[in-house]
Amino acid sequence: MSKSLVEYGIDGKVAIVTGAGSGIGKETAIQLAKMGARVALFGRRLSTVSETEKEIQSFSGEVIALECDVSSEAAVDAAVKKVADTFGGIDILVNNAGIEVDRVEGQMGGDMFMTTPVEQYHKVLDTNLIGHYNTMKACVPYMVEKKYGRIVNVSSVTAFSGGVGTAAYVASKAGSIVQTKAFARKFGPDGITVNCVAPGMVETPMHTTTPKEHFEMAARGSLFRRVAQPIDIARIILFLAQENLFMTGETLCDNGGGMGR
Repeated sequence: MSKSLVEYGIDGKVAIVTGAGSGIGKETAIQLAKMGARVALFGRRLSTVSETEKEIQSFSGEVIALECDVSSEAAVDAAVKKVADTFGGIDILVNNAGIEVDRVEGQMGGDMFMTTPVEQYHKVLDTNLIGHYNTMKACVPYMVEKKYGRIVNVSSVTAFSGGVGTAAYVASKAGSIVQTKAFARKFGPDGITVNCVAPGMVETPMHTTTPKEHFEMAARGSLFRRVAQPIDIARIILFLAQENLFMTGETLCDNGGGMGR
């Protein structure tokens, strides 16, 4: 049997996935584990990432679940050290953890542009943008030591268009893209790639309060006439996490051919 043209080289690698309790993070963690990675699951609530851990344990014993609020530098440093001590280093980081401004059922973030409390604005930035910084800052030294690393940050197409998210959400996602470029420039010579994926509407628990008509609108805007599922985004993340990758500092939009940017 001939070998595949693309060898992902993920088997045996150590991967951290933040926000791994549901949605894109959960699916990405499962797929990384299926490709042979040793996976660490980070989540604000241990109960949620423990469920993902159980699913992975059904086919792989190389997984640990850790409670970690990525907005806390101390929590991230401790969790990353635990992973490195357990698995002997870090090769892959998927920065997926993200939140939106709290909203009532049936209300989209755009309805809160002028009413979002500053405290909630800071909360979103602390998780979606500073959280990325905290985890990259903690993981990069291990990658520099190996002269190898793959970092994938999850942004959003709303970073380009403004979308219908709150100002806090779209600002955090836009910041993630330029922060990705900055890290890519700095650590490319150390064999570390830093890239970004920008999904459109994805059917995840984050959208449990999103009005149905917004899903329908997003589906009409896609050339496939549907919104994305977590596996659709996970496939792009796996591509960016592969060993033989001659790409860094880039953002791949995964919105089904929609006009979100």
